Amino acid sequence: MNVADLTFQSDVAHWSWTIALFLWFVGIAGMGSVAYYFSRKAPLAITILAAMVIGLLLVFSHLTRWWNLPISLFYAVLEFSFNFQSWMFWGFLILGIHVVLAAVVVLANLPFLQRYWFLRWAAVLNQSNLFLGLFAFVGFMATVYSGFLISTAAGVPLWNTALIPVLWVISASVATVAVIELFYVFGWAEEREAAFGLRLGMGLDVMKLLAIVAFIHISLTVGTMGAQIGAERMFSGDLAVMTWVGVIGIGIFVPLVIGAYTLVAGKKKPLLVVSAVAALSGVLFLRAAVLLAGVWEPLVI
Repeated sequence: MNVADLTFQSDVAHWSWTIALFLWFVGIAGMGSVAYYFSRKAPLAITILAAMVIGLLLVFSHLTRWWNLPISLFYAVLEFSFNFQSWMFWGFLILGIHVVLAAVVVLANLPFLQRYWFLRWAAVLNQSNLFLGLFAFVGFMATVYSGFLISTAAGVPLWNTALIPVLWVISASVATVAVIELFYVFGWAEEREAAFGLRLGMGLDVMKLLAIVAFIHISLTVGTMGAQIGAERMFSGDLAVMTWVGVIGIGIFVPLVIGAYTLVAGKKKPLLVVSAVAALSGVLFLRAAVLLAGVWEPLVI
């Protein structure tokens, strides 16, 4: 089939790098909330809130008429008319709750704010396992939602697979581990966290590689024509360099090789920086490649 006969979603819906960055930031914030349950460090809390705010600003900037969203929300609350069957509704609710909880956690981690008696409740909540468990759960659901947002998109068969949410959670976990490794380099995380993150990250990299191979293989072999065309673009087409070099080479094999070397020779902070940046880049490349590969099902006459 001639490429000129295909309709690329990125040319029409414009789901490309802006949305990829949105998904990247939401993934870091979401799985970062899970990590915060165990780490409970101020830099991680600030990173989570910053990532959520930047991600939401990116998705708002993508809207043609962004001011319609707050207006629609105002009237929906006023009339109590919500579409409970809409993924957009549940996504907006989850992301909104996550931002609020992240703001509470940041308040609790800024000592100069705790001098004000009316803000001390935030520190109390931050010491509650129940509250932090809720924070972790909402963050996890935000990451899952970012995957379902793609997999339930109508008309792009490459995305219509349950592997997308799984791949998003795994890769977001990789990105969170990379952030913690950077924190260790800057002196913001303990060595035991970095050591655990190193081993966890290597396992997650293997899982991510298997999930990517499964995603491409299934799309190529049992997917519809639209899914096959999208997978071919990632496997051997115009997006192959991004997939093989960016997603797999830089994003998986570089951290794996550095991780294996670190286990044998010990931690070298410059190498940890390279590994973390490579892992974070690979996660972003993954989201961009999957988005850009999306094509609508071609009409066969």
